[in-house]
Amino acid sequence: MNLPTAPSGRPPGNSASPHNSHNGKCRLNPPPPAPAPARGDISRPSKPRRDALKQHEQPPIALSNLCKIDKYYAAAEKVLGQFKTHLANSELDDAYIIGRRFALFSTVSLPKHDYYKSPKGELVRLRLKNQKDAQWVTRGLERIVEVMDKEEIDRQKAEAERLRRLREEEERQRLEWEESMRQRLGAVESSGLGRLDSEDGALDMASKLEKLNALFPKDHVEEEVDIPTTAPPVDDPSLLPPLPPPMAPPLIGEHDMALLNSVSATQQLKSDGVTPMFSESEPPNYSDLFLESLRTPSAPTIGAEELAELERLPSPTAFKPAPSPRTPIRILQSNHQKQMQSLLNSKHVDIIKLGTFQGRLSASNPRFDSTNGCAVISPLVVATHIYPQSNPQHHQSRLNKSKFGSSSTVSKYGISNSDINDIIDKRAPPILQTVRSKLGLDRHALIIPSDVHDYLVDEHILPQDKFVGVCGGDIMNKDHINELVTMLVNGKEENSPSTKSKGKKSCRKQKVGAALFFREHVISILKIPLGNGQCYYDLIDSLPNAKIGGMASRTRCKDLASFEALLRWYASSKFSETHCDFIDGNEWNDGMCDFDPRTFQGFVW
Repeated sequence: MNLPTAPSGRPPGNSASPHNSHNGKCRLNPPPPAPAPARGDISRPSKPRRDALKQHEQPPIALSNLCKIDKYYAAAEKVLGQFKTHLANSELDDAYIIGRRFALFSTVSLPKHDYYKSPKGELVRLRLKNQKDAQWVTRGLERIVEVMDKEEIDRQKAEAERLRRLREEEERQRLEWEESMRQRLGAVESSGLGRLDSEDGALDMASKLEKLNALFPKDHVEEEVDIPTTAPPVDDPSLLPPLPPPMAPPLIGEHDMALLNSVSATQQLKSDGVTPMFSESEPPNYSDLFLESLRTPSAPTIGAEELAELERLPSPTAFKPAPSPRTPIRILQSNHQKQMQSLLNSKHVDIIKLGTFQGRLSASNPRFDSTNGCAVISPLVVATHIYPQSNPQHHQSRLNKSKFGSSSTVSKYGISNSDINDIIDKRAPPILQTVRSKLGLDRHALIIPSDVHDYLVDEHILPQDKFVGVCGGDIMNKDHINELVTMLVNGKEENSPSTKSKGKKSCRKQKVGAALFFREHVISILKIPLGNGQCYYDLIDSLPNAKIGGMASRTRCKDLASFEALLRWYASSKFSETHCDFIDGNEWNDGMCDFDPRTFQGFVW
């Protein structure tokens, strides 16, 4: 197939520039439009074929703004490579499906990512290359459709030719049959058998054949006998035929009497030259058979050569039990909801209403707009929670006196509710504006957590020496989420020697905080050690909660078991119906984590 040359390498600078100067502002080139159907597509010969290919096509996937767009560009490159491979092998159907998938991903999904229009040099290069690739694939799809049309026209012509030849063959066979019938009829007339009447010349062929068949005798046809279907009723029993006399049993001769005795029967069969069915000895009884089955047979002797041969044989593969079926996610949602409600009723878990929520001041005071600022709010809450205990002379002073902060209350129980309100409404918005401006993002764009952390570390708001670790994976997998819980409980990574010795259940007297990234949102988790050796675990969510009047919430768990139940409920409650269908139909795959709704990531300080 002749297609345009595949794009490769850096796009030329003279044909596509990152931006066009207009009044001193940067204006990014818009992405190419999605591939539109060709004019007159309804009447194109290949439309039924292409409709069948698109029957199971999935809609464009939604991307996570908390995942780096570089990963999505890398995924698009893999799909582009598959498209080129199918083209090289002239696999038009596969190339059409993969090409549409790439075009939709590049023109519909990618532009919705908040970092798509970032002026960062590397992201600009990736965006321009992806746009160029999308244009090339679109032209390739148009060429594929043209080839499909030609194939369908050729197929239709071949089918029409096949039907024409079939009709000609049927007509030829019919004419040959009629000719053979005429010859048979002529032979009968010339022989004088069954002379036809003078008017037979006017009869059609079927009538003549019927008269002809009547002249020949029919083979294997018996005379029909009229048998009544029901017997006539008989009123007089004497009219019934008498029953036959009973037959006497056969006489038993000497030969037959010998067969009645088992021993005599055996001798008799031998004398007749027949092999008996059993030996002359008495058959073993049940006890002998049972005891024989319990006897251990003697071990056979194995020579040196046989022993060496056995040692060379591979050992049998160990039996691996089949994995147990997974519980449907909707059932887990219901179970976790019931468990959470039970914990609320028993006061093991309390939901505390805060005084604000993210984005509350977006209309009244845009300077303090914290919409979609969870990636900044969460680490600020964690920093304010742990710093008073870690180094109040340096870190808390730096946090309080920074240009983005205000004074916070130092408490042995961690951050106060008023401090959380202050972070959402006052301290987070200036940082959001600065980071978004630095990255070239829109006003309400979500910020990738790593970009926020880099900025907070540079500003000495998050000290690198207090960083415990990072973990992630499937939030519904107990082993994966236990890594986060263990770091929260112990304040150390799971593979550290002290963590292995103490285990997860021992609560260290140390404030620990984590930022949990899951489903396009970031929450804060705080461990608050108490004086009696126990710990509280708080989950801070800056989004409005309708159950508590539309404000942000602070959910407090009074023991570790309640906190683990809260995490399970929180995770399962974020799945939509589409997510549930995906989870039930797909096992967890690390290579597809960027597209899996179960993916989470936790940073612990």
